Amino acid sequence: MLVRGGTVWTPNGPRDADVRVANGAIAEVGRLTPGPGDEVIDATGLHVLPGMIDVHVHADDVVAGRTLADTFPTATELAVRTGITTVAGFVTQRAGETLSAAAERCRATARGRSHCDVAFHLTPTVWPWPWAEVEALVAAGWTTFKLYTTYREAGLHSSYERIGRVMERLAPLGARLLVHCEDDEVLRAVAAPAFDAGDAREQARRRPETAEVAAVERVIELAACTGCPLHIVHVSTADAVARVAAGRARAAVTCETAPHYLLLTEAALGGRNGHRLLCTPPLRAAATRSRLEAAAAAGAFDLFATDHCAFTKADKDAGRGDLRTVPRGVAGIGALVPMLFELLVTRHHLGLGELATRLAANPAKLLGVYPRKGAIAPGSDADLAVVDPAGPPRPVVSTLADAYETYPGRTSTWDVRHVLLGGEVVVASGALVEPDRRSGRLLA
Repeated sequence: MLVRGGTVWTPNGPRDADVRVANGAIAEVGRLTPGPGDEVIDATGLHVLPGMIDVHVHADDVVAGRTLADTFPTATELAVRTGITTVAGFVTQRAGETLSAAAERCRATARGRSHCDVAFHLTPTVWPWPWAEVEALVAAGWTTFKLYTTYREAGLHSSYERIGRVMERLAPLGARLLVHCEDDEVLRAVAAPAFDAGDAREQARRRPETAEVAAVERVIELAACTGCPLHIVHVSTADAVARVAAGRARAAVTCETAPHYLLLTEAALGGRNGHRLLCTPPLRAAATRSRLEAAAAAGAFDLFATDHCAFTKADKDAGRGDLRTVPRGVAGIGALVPMLFELLVTRHHLGLGELATRLAANPAKLLGVYPRKGAIAPGSDADLAVVDPAGPPRPVVSTLADAYETYPGRTSTWDVRHVLLGGEVVVASGALVEPDRRSGRLLA
């Protein structure tokens, strides 16, 4: 196959070039001539980017006792239609389950049911960790793990002492630790027995910015002491971004934020339906959102990811009137690329190379699969998005499931013409070529 005539975004910048695909990989990039029998995709006037990656997706799982609205088929269909070719989910070990069995359970859920390639992060829930299993899994390609400094009631909380011990063991393995940062002691100190359970804005008051900042400071210090690579997920405060920037000099620390923290504020939690946008960490004040947007435009975030966690409309509304019973999470997988394009390229006049870096190359590096993924270069997987960034405005769609839209009324000119996954055309003219064929592969 030959993708011909487009502006190709390579690791060294844009080139007017053609891309030859053979045996699922990129064979050549340059001025090329079609060979006998080559299928040609005309990319004249279009841009060719590496397939995007969302490293933070919750789908086909049970969270807070509720089955999520999105399955792998629905979540990845929407993902690939917007140019995402790899997603990363989460393996949370269950009671009485070995870590290896948990990993296989999640692999089985995704196998043959995904339109994208799939990776997973591991969350062991026993202590001490089963280190022989951990070492074997890392050797097999499971190189990212996730812990939480909160969620004590769900059995997910890890103390800083435990996180430090985990980092000491992961560092020599070359593995990376992802951490959800909200300091549990700060959260417990601000919790009050009397509050307005019908006002979703209480979520922002009960999970203040200081909790995130305190946890970020602590885990960066642990990373600096142990040498373990650290990634801080869904940063929602500008002060935490500043702590990460300062910490880079002494620790291997990266961070992400999600589109809803860049585009929405806690004002959206007001009113009768504010509970539908409850997530953790919560949406922040307008001033914080503005500072986060400025940080994003300045390149402060290594990558962007959705924390896609869509609950059904019925589950979201069942807790109306008592925010304590509302499941936390919003949809976002279909909005990641169009909304970041609108924010960074349209509003802040950054180049499409920013998307190639923050939504492809850097996420691939986090997962340990770069340059196999996230790059247009000879030998890389032929995961490509052929895009017209100046297409007709279309509504942004965050989910295909029975869940509430996170960005109603928003539009984007991001127009995906073709998507290749492993050298096969899976999207043409913005639609799945074979809706019933799910050719996504497992990366570990």
